[in-house]
Amino acid sequence: MTETMPIVADMLLIGGTLVTMNSKREIIKNGALAIRGSEIAWIGSAEEAEHQVEADRRIDARDGIIIPGLINAHSHLPMTLFRGLADDQPLEAWLERIWKVETDFATAENTRVGTQLALVEMIRGGVTCSADMYWQYITNIETAKAAGFRLVNGPPMIGVDGPGGALTGDLEARAREFIAEHHDNPLLHLCIQVHGTYTATDEMLEVAVNLASELDILFMTHASESKAEVETVTERFSKTPIEHLYAWGLLGPRTLLAHCVHLRDDEIALLSETGTSVAHCPESNLKLGNGVARVPEMLNAGVNVALGTDGAATNNDLDMFGELRTAALMHKGIHLDPTILPAKEAFAMATINGARAFRLADRIGSLELGKLADIAVIDLGAAHVTPMYDVYSHLCYAVDKHDVTDVFVHGKQVMSNRKLLTLDEHKIKVEARRIAQAIATKMQG
Repeated sequence: MTETMPIVADMLLIGGTLVTMNSKREIIKNGALAIRGSEIAWIGSAEEAEHQVEADRRIDARDGIIIPGLINAHSHLPMTLFRGLADDQPLEAWLERIWKVETDFATAENTRVGTQLALVEMIRGGVTCSADMYWQYITNIETAKAAGFRLVNGPPMIGVDGPGGALTGDLEARAREFIAEHHDNPLLHLCIQVHGTYTATDEMLEVAVNLASELDILFMTHASESKAEVETVTERFSKTPIEHLYAWGLLGPRTLLAHCVHLRDDEIALLSETGTSVAHCPESNLKLGNGVARVPEMLNAGVNVALGTDGAATNNDLDMFGELRTAALMHKGIHLDPTILPAKEAFAMATINGARAFRLADRIGSLELGKLADIAVIDLGAAHVTPMYDVYSHLCYAVDKHDVTDVFVHGKQVMSNRKLLTLDEHKIKVEARRIAQAIATKMQG
């Protein structure tokens, strides 16, 4: 009888509770996972791993949890530089204030620092993939690549004046050129973006329709975030933002809409019928006084709802564990029903639902053989996570971002035992404080 050859791997995570988020939502206690190259090469029990896997390195995850890396479905990463700058204002007043500051300070160099600061925060919080919509998008993409972070980004279009980096001139030609140049970056998943129906021209929407359809790439935009937005768009086009996007052919499985706070029943049905995904950003929506998205109704209708933080200028952080907890709790309170949005379903919004929203569910969002190794390891040694009875309950209601110890993106370790490996956190914070001082001085003057 021939003895089975062992799996040769680069890294073995062994001894923790594996939360796979596969179709069966399998939990493997005292489990193990092997990484080879960029992929998950083996999954099973720790006992089996000792006989079936040979690895160059190991992480002892006993008494910990191993999860798919969290997915931030909507953010504006460099806005970490404006954290707390325009608080306690409605969306429209907030936008007016922020756009003025961005005109002076959203330079390529500054957005590089802001993006790095965002990546530090997210990696420390177990996030391995994020969408980004912001000025200087090329700089932001290059910054994420250098840090080994997975990003969903692409040519943005907005009908207001702003700093360099936005799409201008021949929009379609420039977008095509950018996509052609960046299609081979394994950490970049391309999309075409329009800020919103209230800031977009017909030309921008036409470019989005053409490219998303022809190139089969993701389309992202804000939609129905505030009552004022819905009223403005309805007055201008005699259609709500959702209806306007549908009329342009921009709803469908290639589309991810941020926020969707103010939706009618028929609009929820339309999102479900077209296969459109939604990025729910509860803390930003609450802080801006925009309201609470009808997430339970969307989920019941079959809409794929992911979870996002929005930018740190409206949140004011990029903490996906905090967002997860807020989402689960507030819908229970509003509906006076503790069974609404249970922990398991809420955690799916932060993992596999985000992957579906990005059209990447075959590659990320769960721990499965052959998928890309985007993984976070959580330590359960602290008092606030002791003891554990139900792993989903723990992830949703008890675990904190500071409990994350190790993070892998595309098979590469970017944080080891809470030490960042691809970013100089101290230097980044020094540079961010310098920029903040310049912003404060300008505003005082």
